[in-house]
Amino acid sequence: MARRWLLAGLCAAFGAPGAAQSLTEAEAVAKMRAEYPQVIALRLGVRELEADARERTLPANPAVAYTREDAGAAVDDFLLVSQQMPLWGRRRLMGEAARHAVSARAADVDARLLAVEAELRHVFTDLLLAQDRVRSLEAGLDRLDELIAVLRTREEQGEGSRFDRLRAEREGAEVDADLALARIDRRRAQARLAAFLAEGTDPDGLTAAGGLDDYAVPPIPAPAAAQLPKGRQEYRALGLEAQRWGAEERAARRLRLPTAQVTGGMKRSRVLGPMDTGFVLGASVSLPLFNRGQAQAARAAAARARLEAERRTLAARIAAEVHAASAAAVGARALADRYRADSVSRADELVAIATAAYEEGEFGILELLDAHRVSLSANLRSLDLSAAARRGAVALDRAAGRGMTP
Repeated sequence: MARRWLLAGLCAAFGAPGAAQSLTEAEAVAKMRAEYPQVIALRLGVRELEADARERTLPANPAVAYTREDAGAAVDDFLLVSQQMPLWGRRRLMGEAARHAVSARAADVDARLLAVEAELRHVFTDLLLAQDRVRSLEAGLDRLDELIAVLRTREEQGEGSRFDRLRAEREGAEVDADLALARIDRRRAQARLAAFLAEGTDPDGLTAAGGLDDYAVPPIPAPAAAQLPKGRQEYRALGLEAQRWGAEERAARRLRLPTAQVTGGMKRSRVLGPMDTGFVLGASVSLPLFNRGQAQAARAAAARARLEAERRTLAARIAAEVHAASAAAVGARALADRYRADSVSRADELVAIATAAYEEGEFGILELLDAHRVSLSANLRSLDLSAAARRGAVALDRAAGRGMTP
């Protein structure tokens, strides 16, 4: 048909679809966590910090020195080994600070993974919506095609008007254009979903399995709501960072205490005679006169106080986010259910009534096409509301720190 030119042009521009790959939301999340390069990079960042933490806990390397003193008749050779002594537990505190830093980074990575997961789930919802919109528009266009076929037959038989057929074809062209745009939106959503998967994933064959309404709003009991800030990984990361700087502060205060270095080795001497061999033993103590760790301790204390303030701010923000997200999710779900029950079935009934009235000559073509338009619009609006409810549920999961991790 002439009005199919948009679809033909779209197929020619994009080519044939690739191999089909249907994914549920949970399967898409699992593949993202296993294949998405950003997720791999985040996890490797934790491993880098773990290596740095191990380095901070290693003892200082010993120093080996050889000295030869030659004064003609007297020759002295020294072979000395020096080792800094780990006094006052400062190295243990530095190791504790490093372990807290690694744990904080891991918690921050978990928080980022939940954010990426929520973004993927929104994209998955977009693909579900685009698929359902395409199906609804295709069904609406099929109904109009059937009507146009009847009107064309009547016109050929002299029982119908040319105006009715042209007006119905014009309505079909509008729906056909909307269908072409919906297919473009579907391709865009497929490409966005493929970006979260392994490199080389063909977006053309990706389909989202499931429906927009198969996800209920998870309830949050009052006792659990009070503990939600503590369950968020961002909140946990700030707490671990505060513990890290607490250990850093205690380690910095140990700098006011003297450190010791032990030296031992062998001495060989010759004075106008045979070579004699003996041992050398010494110790040195640093005097903390200038650097007593004041600046390091002050910086660590300020960082710890800042993080505690940020934790309190984050806890209040999380509580507000959960309250708002819960209200929005519950309201959107109720609205979608109510609209589907009250409007969609009645809009379909309007088509049946208008069709019968048109057959009896009580309605004109404009009233009949308006009924078709209302029915299609109600179905599309119902899909939009269901998608909004699903997005609200995803936003609530994100605010509550919940995910779909397998």
